[in-house]
Amino acid sequence: MNIKYFILSLCIFLKLTPIIGQNETIITVSDQLTALPISYVNISFGDEDGIYTDKNGQFNLSLIVSDSMQLSALGYETKIVYVDSIKEQFIGLNPVATQLEEVVLSDKKRKFKTEKTKSINDKDFLNSYRNPIGGEIACLIENDYSDKEVQMKSVTIPSYNKTMDFAGKKEQVLKRHPFATLYRIVFYTNENGLPGKEITMEPIVILFNEKTDKLNIDLEQHQIYLPKNGFYLSLLNLGPADTEGNLIPTSPFYEKETKEGLYQFPKYIKPYFPVNYRKSKHSTYRRSSFEDDKSWTLFYLKESKKDIINNITLGTELKVFED
Repeated sequence: MNIKYFILSLCIFLKLTPIIGQNETIITVSDQLTALPISYVNISFGDEDGIYTDKNGQFNLSLIVSDSMQLSALGYETKIVYVDSIKEQFIGLNPVATQLEEVVLSDKKRKFKTEKTKSINDKDFLNSYRNPIGGEIACLIENDYSDKEVQMKSVTIPSYNKTMDFAGKKEQVLKRHPFATLYRIVFYTNENGLPGKEITMEPIVILFNEKTDKLNIDLEQHQIYLPKNGFYLSLLNLGPADTEGNLIPTSPFYEKETKEGLYQFPKYIKPYFPVNYRKSKHSTYRRSSFEDDKSWTLFYLKESKKDIINNITLGTELKVFED
């Protein structure tokens, strides 16, 4: 082998090795005191860009396309980390004392009535909403029994996951295509009609796929009681999952070349959430969890639908206790 070619090849290999290693650097975000990993930490950077850690508190450092990132999780101090300052394969977050919501233990001997409301699923993907990664939809759960004690027994989340396909040159059919997306359920207080403070409780993570046109979530074990003015239940899109239901941390954007240059588009991924136009008032809000101010805005499917009320209507099953 030519000695010059060998030296040149060696130099190129040595130059690329750190880059390859950096691309495969897996960072674990953990509790600074207990060293336990923190699942689904919000990692924000850039302009509404970000990712979440997986269930093991891990993420790939190569996904961070910024000099710094902000890490936030309920029960922990928000932390800003500069990428160049990372010397080890873990980042610690300091826990903070949080005010736990009052939990009332139910007495199995007490009498109650089960009250149900139906979810709205019109099974029309053209009038359904695909949430972007990092997008959060908050739906008001009202309390029509404010003079009694009310416990959440279950919630039903409607979705529709068939899309138009072509069976031939002219024939169009609705067909299911495989997908898997992880969502986290979050609860917020009702502050004058808007989602307010996040209610402290253990994370509830659910999986949507092509088979889940209606997902029923059992909440009874979580001992969730409705305040007199209700609260908001939000659906936070964590991102796609693998065949085993594990989160695949990924950017919320894809890039496409346009006439104005390279442009980032949000990744709107399944499931489809059917939109209800029949309610008489707004009860659904949305936001991006990667925004700096994280402000809530009224939910609309699209601009052309803003002249009517747009909502996503969940089904509920409540235990209404007698006095």
